Amino acid sequence: MISGGLTSNPVSGAQVVLWRELAGQSSFHQFGQTTTDSAGQYKFTMKRGSVNADQQWYVTANGLTSLTLQQKVNALVGLAAASHTVTAGTPVALSGHVTPSHAGQVLLIEQSRGGLWAVIARPRLGHGSGYTLSHKFMRAGAVKLRAVLPGDSRNNRSNSPTLTVTIK
Repeated sequence: MISGGLTSNPVSGAQVVLWRELAGQSSFHQFGQTTTDSAGQYKFTMKRGSVNADQQWYVTANGLTSLTLQQKVNALVGLAAASHTVTAGTPVALSGHVTPSHAGQVLLIEQSRGGLWAVIARPRLGHGSGYTLSHKFMRAGAVKLRAVLPGDSRNNRSNSPTLTVTIK
């Protein structure tokens, strides 16, 4: 939701126009319009899931232009293991999905080592923005993993939640 109010001259029924520039575009385009209520307030409500890329916004009303706001958006990155307990040296299948689609891009699979994250695999996202891979862990213990989508022109750098796999 984007909301605000005409503070310098709160008037009921004033037309407010919302402008948007998506990441990668070179100009703003009208996104919507509404009118102010009796207190000079307005709001624009977006459908759930409709904002999935970085963008900039501003409004115009009564000859005034608001400040431009930047909205940074994270992708949703998933990571799952076929089994949460694996014998050392036995491959474990890792898989996941990225929303919105980043098909064709490389994802990083990282392992926590002494508080630092180290890349252990670089799968390419498939046509449906999903990935699968197999990895062998040679040492026993709890292994913490995450999937990372590097930042690009559409989204911030985005991480999956941490996944723990126990190696016996």
